[in-house]
Order: sequence, then structure tokens, then C-alpha cells
Amino acid sequence: MIGPDATGLLAAERYLRFHDLEAGPSFDAVTLWVDGAEVSEREEMAGTGDPEVDRILGPMHAIETGAGCLRYEITFENCVAYGWRDESYVVPEADEDVSTMLRRYDRSAYLDYITASTFAADAAPFPLQHFALVTLDAVIDVVCADAPRVRAQMLGPDDPGPKPGQPRDFV
Repeated sequence: MIGPDATGLLAAERYLRFHDLEAGPSFDAVTLWVDGAEVSEREEMAGTGDPEVDRILGPMHAIETGAGCLRYEITFENCVAYGWRDESYVVPEADEDVSTMLRRYDRSAYLDYITASTFAADAAPFPLQHFALVTLDAVIDVVCADAPRVRAQMLGPDDPGPKPGQPRDFV
């Protein structure tokens, strides 16, 4: 484990891959695991089947996770709601700060939805905050009381996560 607070390391990540999500450790908490990812040095052609399109696109570099990358454990407590969105269909918030993959909102469409569909804004003994964790695979939204606890661990070559050159489905 790389220290008790890896929030700064998470904030510095440019790419993240979703790994896992589970309710807990308490009934009102949710824990997420995401992996840091890096741009591969290996060039690949798009392989669209159309030589002209492949020529226009040119060589590409995969974004991969593997040994030496960090796996983050992110635990939100005092949760009111959480949800998963496919990143391909996400509509950005107005004036969204895209400088970090862990984003905090005082106002958002998701927070409006939770406020309208629950009585948590009136009953919770804390102000509601919306956090969004943006990965290459998904956006995970969490409405809770406080910023999450973030821990990190370096991935080794025997980690069960996806490896460069292998399918990206998680085991």
C-alpha cells in the first residue's frame, strides 16, 4: 500500500480504467477500484478495413494498464446514492472542471435528480455533495457527505487485471 492518503496521486492520473465496485464496508458506503493507465509506446494501425480511413487515422497508441501502474481503492461513506454511466453517453456539466478524474460538484444534474427523487436533502444531517469518478470505461457518480478516502497499491506483473496486448475485460 502506498500510504494512507493517495488523493494527490489520483488527482495526477491522466487516464483511469474501471476495475470494480462493491457496497461496503458499512451499509451506507461504496468502494470503487480503478487502475491508472498509460499510453503505450507501441504503434498500431486502426484496422478499420478501409485502407483510406486507416491512412487518414494513421498510427494509434493504446491506453493500457499493467505492472507499475497504480490501483486505487476509493471509499465513499455516508452515501445517499451512487450510479454508473457509460462514458460514451455522458453529457458534461456546464463549467465542468476536467483537470482531474475525481470531480466534486455543489450543483449538477445528478444531484438535482437525487434531490428530486429522495428526501435526503431535507433529512440528511449533512449537505449533499456529488462526486464523479471519470474513467475510460464509465463515470461513477456518488452523492454523500464527505470526500472519499483514497488508497493506492502498485500493480505487479501477476495482478489479475488486464495486461497490455490482452483483452481488456476484467477477470
